[in-house]
Amino acid sequence: MASLSDDDFAIFGLPRSFALDDKALTASYLSLQNQTHPDRFADGTAAEKRLAVQWATRINEAYKRLSNPMDRALYLCELNGEDPRGRQSNLPPALLMQQIEWRETLDETKTEEGLEELLDEVMAEKKRCLSKIAVQLDTERDYAAANGTAHALLFVDKFITEVKKHLDYLEDAK
Repeated sequence: MASLSDDDFAIFGLPRSFALDDKALTASYLSLQNQTHPDRFADGTAAEKRLAVQWATRINEAYKRLSNPMDRALYLCELNGEDPRGRQSNLPPALLMQQIEWRETLDETKTEEGLEELLDEVMAEKKRCLSKIAVQLDTERDYAAANGTAHALLFVDKFITEVKKHLDYLEDAK
């Protein structure tokens, strides 16, 4: 069995790759959960119970991280010495301009239809960034470039949340 300190991919016996076999991840997760679930150690020693809880927690955290493409991309950057949550000074000027335009649109848009159009545009950018980071991580192995794309993903994901909040506010105001 893997060690608690192993990376998420090693825990599930999967290669370090953005492209991930979701079925293999889920099968490994279920198998590990079955082997380490704390209920299996109800009659065990205090140390065995504690270790089972640690494993269950570690497996759940790793599964959550690897099953989410954005979190998986950020994690792969971190595993390769990058800091996608650090300073964001390496954002491309085009993205900075896009941020300004989106924010202006968000501030000016007062209809659900307008906000849904903005949300569609931002979701398309998220999809584009995920495709780009997949190539940077798995094909090019350009972790510095992937780190820049990860910065963009963090912004885009945060902005999606903001647009959704505005939509919820409009819907609640009806």
